[in-house]
Amino acid sequence: MTTGRFNIVLGLVTMILAGFTGFALGLTLEQYFQNGFAQIPFWRQLTKVGHSHGMPFGMINILFGLIIGRTTCSIRLKRIGAITTALALCLPVGVSLRGLTEGAVWAQSLAMLGGVSLLAACIAMIFMVANNNRKESIFHE
Repeated sequence: MTTGRFNIVLGLVTMILAGFTGFALGLTLEQYFQNGFAQIPFWRQLTKVGHSHGMPFGMINILFGLIIGRTTCSIRLKRIGAITTALALCLPVGVSLRGLTEGAVWAQSLAMLGGVSLLAACIAMIFMVANNNRKESIFHE
């Protein structure tokens, strides 16, 4: 986990799955435009939002994986960053599951966990980058 490979692979798999989900959503879209305008039910809108969040969250995992592998901070901080970045994927999964289960509250909680994890991952990444810059600074040699 401290090399970033876990997050890079997880991000790539997420983007592939989100892409296939987009194809599935697109292939079943025609029935909602029979009257000439979109009549998308709430559950389908949530599933669509989950798909559209899956792609950037996959990219975030790839980006953070690349950064994690190149920082010189502690292994503990790298592990925290990797885990919280991976848990951020709970947001698109939770939103999609909330749509597929027609509004289940437990899925909303999963999405909230993903949002909080994304914030925690960003904070951990700030500490990683700040710690890395301090160690490489010319004033601290």
